[in-house]
Amino acid sequence: MKSDLKTFILENLQEHVINRKAMFIPLLFVSTFGLVGYAAIDKEAPTIDANKVEVLYGTDLDKTMFSIEDNRDSLDNLDVTIDDSTYDANQLGTYSVEVSATDMFSNTYTKIVEVEVVDKTAPVLSTTGEGYVIEVAVNGSEDITEYVSATDNVDGDVTAFIETDEDLNTSALGSQTIEVTVADNSGNTTTETYEFAITDTEAPTITLSDDTVTVDYGSSFDYTDYVTVKDNYDKEVDINVEGTIDTTSEDSQTLTITATDSSGNTSTETLTVNVEDLTAPTITLTKTSVSITTDDSFTASKYLSSATDNKDGDLTDEVEISSNVSTSTAGTYTVTYSVSDAAGNSTSKTLKVTVSKATSGIVATAISKLGCAYKYGATGPYTFDCSGFTQWVYKQNGISIPRTSSAQKAGGTVISLSELKAGDIVWRSGHVGIYVGNGLVIHSPHTGAYVCYTSVSGFTCGVRY
Repeated sequence: MKSDLKTFILENLQEHVINRKAMFIPLLFVSTFGLVGYAAIDKEAPTIDANKVEVLYGTDLDKTMFSIEDNRDSLDNLDVTIDDSTYDANQLGTYSVEVSATDMFSNTYTKIVEVEVVDKTAPVLSTTGEGYVIEVAVNGSEDITEYVSATDNVDGDVTAFIETDEDLNTSALGSQTIEVTVADNSGNTTTETYEFAITDTEAPTITLSDDTVTVDYGSSFDYTDYVTVKDNYDKEVDINVEGTIDTTSEDSQTLTITATDSSGNTSTETLTVNVEDLTAPTITLTKTSVSITTDDSFTASKYLSSATDNKDGDLTDEVEISSNVSTSTAGTYTVTYSVSDAAGNSTSKTLKVTVSKATSGIVATAISKLGCAYKYGATGPYTFDCSGFTQWVYKQNGISIPRTSSAQKAGGTVISLSELKAGDIVWRSGHVGIYVGNGLVIHSPHTGAYVCYTSVSGFTCGVRY
């Protein structure tokens, strides 16, 4: 009996102690143990007290979490197996985990433990500034998330969930203190107080129409015609201009424009100004159109009043006149007056010259009454209605015609307007006049008017006697 017991003890020591390398037992102890007997054998399994454990998000499981104890062996000497095949440390929730504990004498205890993964870590706030002072550009974005962000160990970027105790106002320089709070989906909350320093670090913007501009000789110069200054905050800034522009000196000149805002931000631009003679001379004529007859003489120069230039002065004697007027032939002509200054700027003006055949007879008589007043029923010699005028003119030339406009049409030969000759009567319903050539008619129009010229285009036909 003792021999069998001794053999059993030695086999168990070999398998569970020596082979597992849990501890070293000298052979002398084995012999002694054999003498003690079977009363010293451990038959009690370890215990696992935990029914449910709570672990932080991202935590790996280990045996220290499950309250494992043994009547003889320490936790370090127990063989603990944790089946974490269904466990996800990076997913909140509750998992059923099988835990087995075996002591040195192969006593084993297995238990299903509920493991809950929880998040107890609050989000972390980060800022664009250093420390708790955040510098913000005046009139910059008023979105707090442009300057403060938040990340959470579980939920990631939670910037969108940031709340503040008041809105950020960037419309004025100064300091603003704002309490910033953010919470994750598990209710973990972080609150920080930040100071927002609203500052202006942006210099005014100087915009030039061009780096180099050209202005006219002798002109009035104002740099604001070529320079625009704007600031992100100040409506008005201090502008200093170094240099002057003399427009009577045809040189390249420069201005240095410096703009400084109320925060001391400064910008500088240089404008180059070239002065050149850009303006052509001015020609002045006494008339823009002249009407003469084939009996008249014509001298184009007498209608030139002056020619002046902004730099070269009086150029009247330099004007060149180009004329093709023929006083012997009726028609419309153009006289051109041209002149150039020393810089090559040229200008020209034209005079319209209308040459008509010398008038006599009916036409001459009609012209002689220009300016006489209209009077209903009057037949001359100083006041006329329309048909009284035509009757009187014809009578002075030895031709007797009816008194009224309708009777004058009926008494003559009706012709088209294209067939008209000077001295013919022109007619429209209720009115007549005398055609004098070049598309013109002399008539006595209506009460309050005087004998004057008008266009033939207003009449229907002609009447010839």
